[in-house]
Amino acid sequence: MVGLGCGARSYTNTLHYSNEYAVGAKGIRDILQAYIQTADELFEYAHYGFQLDAEEQRRRYILLSLLSDEGLNLISYRQRFSSEIDADFPELSELLTLNLAIKDEDSLQLTEFGIERSDTIGAWFFSEQVQELMQDYELK
Repeated sequence: MVGLGCGARSYTNTLHYSNEYAVGAKGIRDILQAYIQTADELFEYAHYGFQLDAEEQRRRYILLSLLSDEGLNLISYRQRFSSEIDADFPELSELLTLNLAIKDEDSLQLTEFGIERSDTIGAWFFSEQVQELMQDYELK
């Protein structure tokens, strides 16, 4: 998935990268102005991002799937990663315990209660590596 424009995020199988981004109005204006003035050749490089190892690829797959209408297909996960989700991430059982998700033979889906808390679930599932990278990023 390729993101285009100021603040866009892009994903490949093994990379997650973005342009600079901000959450405050002043930071957004400054970044937008710098983006508009950026020379074309500088768009050939990603300046913010990281390479996804096998665990990060699994985590991203799980998060993106859980946020889809269909939920996480457990058979597809097993085929793609040659492993069982319960063994890889036993902490996901907490979603069931807290009624944030339901699980059947083939899928794991967020409940309505879980969907309402999906931003929190996403952040909860970030790896330590991603949390450290986020802390090190200087937000504008």
